[in-house]
Order: sequence, then C-alpha cells, then structure tokens
Amino acid sequence: MIYSDLNLAKDDLNWLLSSNTILSDSTTTLNSKKIQMIVENLTSYENKYLEMFYSELLNNLDFENLNFSKKISKQFLPTLAFVPEIGMVLVYEYSKDGSFKAQYKDGIKVFDSFPKNTKFANLRKKKKEEKKSSAIKMFKKVAYEQKRLLVYAAAATFSVNTLALGTSLYTMQVYDRVVPTGAISTLVVLTIGVFIAIFLEMIIKFSRSVLLDYATKKMDIEYSNDIFERFLQIRCDALPKSIGTLTGQLQSYSSVRAFITSAAMFVFIDIPFSIIFMIAIFFIGGFAMGLVPIGFLIISLIVGFIFRDKIELASKNSSMASYKKMGLMVETVENSENIKATGAGFNILNNWNKLTQEAVDDDIEIRHYTDMSSYITAFLQQLSYIMIVSLGAYLVAENGTITMGALIAMTILSGRILQPIAQLPNQFVQWGKAKLSIKDLNSIYKLASDNEGVSRPLSPYLDSTDIKCKDISFGYSENSNILTLSELNIKQGEKVAILGAIGSGKSTLLKIIAGLYKPTKGFVYLDGIDMQLIKRDFLTENMSYLPQSTKLFAGTLRDNLIFGMIGIGDEQIIEAAKLSGLIGLINALPNGLDTVVPEGGESVSGGQKQLIALTRMIVANKKIILLDEPTASMDEGTEKQIITMLKNRMDSNQTMIVVTHKPIVLNMVDRIIVLTPNGIAIDDTKEEVLNKLSAPKNIVAKV
Repeated sequence: MIYSDLNLAKDDLNWLLSSNTILSDSTTTLNSKKIQMIVENLTSYENKYLEMFYSELLNNLDFENLNFSKKISKQFLPTLAFVPEIGMVLVYEYSKDGSFKAQYKDGIKVFDSFPKNTKFANLRKKKKEEKKSSAIKMFKKVAYEQKRLLVYAAAATFSVNTLALGTSLYTMQVYDRVVPTGAISTLVVLTIGVFIAIFLEMIIKFSRSVLLDYATKKMDIEYSNDIFERFLQIRCDALPKSIGTLTGQLQSYSSVRAFITSAAMFVFIDIPFSIIFMIAIFFIGGFAMGLVPIGFLIISLIVGFIFRDKIELASKNSSMASYKKMGLMVETVENSENIKATGAGFNILNNWNKLTQEAVDDDIEIRHYTDMSSYITAFLQQLSYIMIVSLGAYLVAENGTITMGALIAMTILSGRILQPIAQLPNQFVQWGKAKLSIKDLNSIYKLASDNEGVSRPLSPYLDSTDIKCKDISFGYSENSNILTLSELNIKQGEKVAILGAIGSGKSTLLKIIAGLYKPTKGFVYLDGIDMQLIKRDFLTENMSYLPQSTKLFAGTLRDNLIFGMIGIGDEQIIEAAKLSGLIGLINALPNGLDTVVPEGGESVSGGQKQLIALTRMIVANKKIILLDEPTASMDEGTEKQIITMLKNRMDSNQTMIVVTHKPIVLNMVDRIIVLTPNGIAIDDTKEEVLNKLSAPKNIVAKV
C-alpha cells in the first residue's frame, strides 16, 4: 500500500492541485471550490483506485492517459510516482550520479533509488489541436468526423452504378445471343441474373439513403452546436446590431451541409462513373462511338460553367434579401405597438414589399439561369442519344462493326453519362448559397469572444472583490468615444450609486465592470487580476447584473426565476419572492410557479419583469450586485418595498453598484459617483455629493 490513511492521500492531492508544482500551468484554471470538490471525490487509497483516479484527473487536465509501471525512464521526465510510505511525488530531474530529484508536499527530495513497489507514470501533454478559428475549418472538421459514413454511402453509390451496367449488358446479350438463336434457357438465366442485380441495386439505394440521413443528422447536430456555442461566446460589445441578419446567418449552416453531402457524391462518384461509362462505350462500340459522349460531355460542362457566376451572384443577392426580410420581420414584431401608435404601418409595409420584390426577382433570376442550363443540357443529352443511335445504326448496317445489342447497350449508357452533368445547375445554386453562408459564418467566428486571445482563462481564488478601473475609454466605433475614465476604485462591501446625464456612459461603465464589454483602452481589475484573464463563467458565478430592459424567456415562471442556476428548490424561490414582493403575483396566478411565460415575457408588465429579475438576483445571492435603473418601471409602493428590502438584505461584504436617476434609490448607497463623458466629476460620500449637487452655483447641479 502506498498510503496508510485516506487523509494522507487527500493531502497529496490537495498539494498537487493548489501548490506551485511542475503541473501549475494545467491547474491554474481550478479555483479553490473546484479543488475541494475534486479532493472530496477521492474516496479510497487502494493502489488500483488511485491509478484510475489520477489517470482520469490528469486526462481532464490535458494529459495523455497514464500508464503505470514499476520502472522509471530517465528519458521521459517529468514522471508521477507513488512511493510507499512517502506518497505521491513528481520526479522532474535525473542527475549524472544516477539520482532523481522529485517534488512532493514537504519540498524537494532526492532518490538514489526508489523503494520496492514504487509505481511510475510518464506525464505527457496531449497534442493541442488547432482551435476552430473559422467556419470553414469547423465545417471541414465535422465533415471529416463523418468520413466513415460518407465512405459507406460512396461505396453504396459505387455499387449502384456498377450494377447499373448489368441492365445495359443484359440488353446487349439478349439481342445478340438470345433473339438470333432462340436460346430460351440463356434468356431465363440472364433474366434471373439481371433481376438479382436490380433488386440488389434497390436495397443498396435504400441503405445509402439511411446512411446519408444518419450522417446528415449527425453533421446538423454538430454544426448547430458549434455555431451556437461560438455565438454564445461572443463578447456583448462585439455583437452585430442587425438581429435579423445575424439570425439568418446563424441558420445558414444547413446550406453548407447540403452542399457537402451532395457535392461529395457528385465529385467522387457521379463524375467518375460518367467516365467509366464512357470507357465502357469505347470497349463496346469502338473509338468513333466513344468520341460522341465525350464531345457532348465537354460541351455540357462548358455550358454549366458559363452560367455558374450568374447563378452564384443571384444566389448571393437572394440570401441577402432574405436576411433583410427576416430583420424587418423581427423588428416589426418587437415594435408592433409603437408601429400602431405612430401610424407607421405603411412605411413598414412599403419596405416589406420592396424587399419581397427584390427576393422574388433574385429567385426568378436563379430559376431562369438554372432552367436555361438544364434545358441546354437536356438538349445536348438528347442530341448525344440521337448521334449515338444514328452513328451506331450506320456502323451496324454498313460494315457490321458493332452488333444491334451493342448499339442498344450504348444508348442506355449514354443517358447515364450525361445524367450527372444535368445536376450541374443545381450544384452551382447550392455552391452559391454555401459560399455565402461560409462567408457570413466566418464573419461571426471573427467576432471577439469573452476571453479573446487568452488560451487558458483563470478561475482564481478571490481574497476580495475589490474593483479597479484604470485609464478606461470606450467607443462603439473607432472614431467615437462615449466614456473616458482615468481611475475608479470600489472596495469590497461598498454600496455605490452612479449618476450622470443621458449619454454620460453610466450603463456602459456598468457593462464594462460586469465584463460584458471590453474597454477600447485601459483595464478593469477584480482583486488585482485583469478581468479579461478571468473566465466568463467565473465572473458570472460572482456577479449579478440587472440591465435596464428585462427580457424573459419562454418557459414557466419557475424557469425564469432560476435561469442559469441549478439545485434551487421551491422553498428558496418562495423565500426570495416574499422578500421582493413577487409572492403577490405568484399567488394571483392560477398555476403559480408553473405559469407558462411566452417568449419575451409579454404576458407581464415591465414592472413585473423587473420584479422577477430582482427575485432571481436575490435567489442567486452573489458577491457583486450591478443594477441599472432597477426600479424604473415600478410603482412608488413597490419601489419603496424593494429599496428597503435591498438595503436591509445586503451583506456588509456584498458590493453593490447601481445606476439611477431616482433620489429614492440613493437610500441604499453610501457613496455617489457623478459621471460625465469626460470622466468623473464628483466622487465622494453620499452626504457630501448631495450637498455639492444642491449648491445653487455648482455647475454639476445640472447633471
């Protein structure tokens, strides 16, 4: 046994995860709470159990699976070792005198030799895969993961095309061998053989369809997950302003997936088999007959490529018009009351009709060029058929170079040669849409994420929740600057109000402190750590942010009250609802907490939405509370109740920053900051600031 007590094993594990060891670069993302959970999960000190536990743990920390052995290799250090009566050590250096240096919880230890029954496992980092920095890389990666299914589908298509040759050869044999000789027995055998072939062809087609459906389903799920996950990681200040266009772009991955599956079959199966069928014609009918389908194949390809650019351009315009229509639709639904109140419906309708006209015109143009290409290809296909029949008939009648059966077989094969080429117009339409979708999704992938440029964001232990802003400026574009701040310090437990005129940057500053926006210049520190280095999830665990405009999500009232939280019982919800006054609304609803809330929460008033959001904040009970006009939509009675409740409930260690225009909200704070676009005008205790603002000659009184 390595250990004689479970606590000794836990001590070693705690040291490994929380101390400065040779594994520190892998454990810096673990906060103290997470380390405590991992240590508590260690429930045995049996040797086999420890080996499995550490193998799984280090695998999660980006190390390869551990392989324990009784021998140490000096060429592959560092090495994890379990030493009897000592415990776990990290062997990191081999000396020329044959000794090994190791790090363990009591410091550094040198081993001239290791005790019997010591177990060793080499520590090797996993090879880091290149991050999916673009949509095209993501599409390639997911498609490559489904290569096995696509190969099976390709093999099935190959079999289908191979069996299709059987029909042509059957016809040739019947006309050449059965009809002239009356060999009925041969006819029966050939018919049975070709029946088996076409039956197998049908079964394989069904199998291919199932394989492609399964591959499509898996790719759709992967694409959808990856794209939506990337969208959720986008920093709020980097989000595009056009909701409709963004929504359309996020959904456009389906056109890429459709093109990947269809193009793969077209390029790797259909086109090669067209060539195989042409070769078959060469063997059956000779060089002259083979030149006919080759000539028409080349002409058909030229026709398809002539229309390619026009189809691509029309597809791009059609997609853009669809995005604009979706944007207008979203905007109209969200502002339907304002549209009716202002009588602006005719403007919306005119814009809708204009976009519809553009979309219809583009669709007609696509269909026009697609139809032209298809009609020309069909014409060439028929012309090729006529040429093969006429030339073949001439060769049969004049010199008997080919037989009648061979002629009929070649006419069947000629149709299969040009059939894939007839798909070119549709392939170009799909390619045009896929190309635009990849471009749009690439633009989303290029947007800045929450921890942009930080490969391993931190989940640090916080000694305090002190907030410091240093040399901050922020603008929504390069040429604008709506906030400038030289320095701002907010200590843990302070209750601070931010005042200022409209456009002074109050709400923007609150979003920067919440980590939702990144300053154009400068830094925001939490307990002395640059906030951009801290995991977004970690910030969310420690901060509650309540915006001016509260949106509810489709689901029940309970779902909205515990949104983003787990392990919350109804007792906690009811207790918080009593404090906030939401219990009145819950009691008034027939289904209580199970009341269904529609998308956006339009079934409740603006004040009730704020009350729900405040109740959720009380349930979360986080260390830092950020409020932006928290009572803007409430009546006076509810507002007083909320202010009193928050003032009495706030812990002395909880930090609160509130943006407000209402004097009653100032009852909750002990410090006031007056903000202007050029920086902080006043920053002092509540009493001092109110005195300055009430002074008749103070120019800041107008703020």
